Parts: sequence; structure tokens; C-alpha cells
Amino acid sequence: MNILYLPGFNSSPASEKSSLLRQHFPQAVIPEYNSWDPDISYIQLEQAILPLLAQGVLLTGSSLGGFWAYQFACRYRQPCLLINPCMHPELSLQRYVGKVENFYSQEQGWLTKAHLAKYAAYRLSGKPGRVTVLHEQGDELIPYMESVANFSGKAKLILPGSGHHRFARTDLIVTSMMDMLPPGGH
Repeated sequence: MNILYLPGFNSSPASEKSSLLRQHFPQAVIPEYNSWDPDISYIQLEQAILPLLAQGVLLTGSSLGGFWAYQFACRYRQPCLLINPCMHPELSLQRYVGKVENFYSQEQGWLTKAHLAKYAAYRLSGKPGRVTVLHEQGDELIPYMESVANFSGKAKLILPGSGHHRFARTDLIVTSMMDMLPPGGH
């Protein structure tokens, strides 16, 4: 089974979580994608996912990457692991409307209200494979109760106390991924 990790808003394959995942799962695919325009994001991410589907793919994403991982898991019936997921980007990202800059590449662009309005079109129907959600209770950007409301009865919820949006308990990311992979699949 393949592993695809989707970093969050204004993040990249150079992020700390991306580096951590590469240490433990060197075969993980971590695409660069435009996190400001959902139309471009969707096309770029689908191009990264399609070649991986034949062998199955564990879709993993953090924050905005969690939104995309879940949507594609629904579309292609694949398992997903969501880390402090941003499931309502049209609301959560409102504070960033205006000029934006990628934290790693320093690429600059604009996030508009029109971009945020597009997310509704990307809520894909279908039932995902197995879903695990990791959401630290100390997340200062996306309250963990959103994950409780979105995923109770639909996913395995792991809600460690304290923490922050960057997700402090990286050990839980690694063990949860290993639990979701088939034996010998990592």
C-alpha cells in the first residue's frame, strides 16, 4: 500500500511533519500543491493520487491536507488518517484572506473569499475506507470539538490532551499510520 501525505495550508513537503514521515516511511509521497486555490489544489492532488490507486493508498493529511485527504478517500474508497483536520476551510481560512506566503517556499499569492466559496464544490460523496482522526485538544486554530462533531461514530478518534495545531504527539502519527497499513505494507 502506498502512503500519500498532504501538508496543510501554506505548508510544503519541507515541513517538519513531512520530514518526520519520510524518516519513518521513506516511500511516502508528499506532493507540492497550491493550497490557496481549491481548483488548482484538486487537479494537482488528483494527479498525485491516481498513479497510487492500483496498489491502494493511505491518504494522510494535516489541517487543510486533512480536508483533501478525506475528500479523496471518499471518492476512491481509500483509508485515511487525518491530523488536526480542517474540515471547513471556507470558515477556518477566513482569517488568511488577502496576501499569503508559503512558510517554506516563500511563494506569495492571494487567498480570496471566492477561493473559500469553492470548497463546497469539493465535498465529495462516497464512503471512505477506514478513517482515523488525530486531533490534539490544545489545537489553537481548529477546536478539537469540530473533529468530535464531524467524526463521532464515523471514525476512530484519538484526542490527546494539550498539544497545538502543529501536533506535538508525533509518536501517535507514526503508530497510527503503522496500524492502518497492512502487515508488511510499510
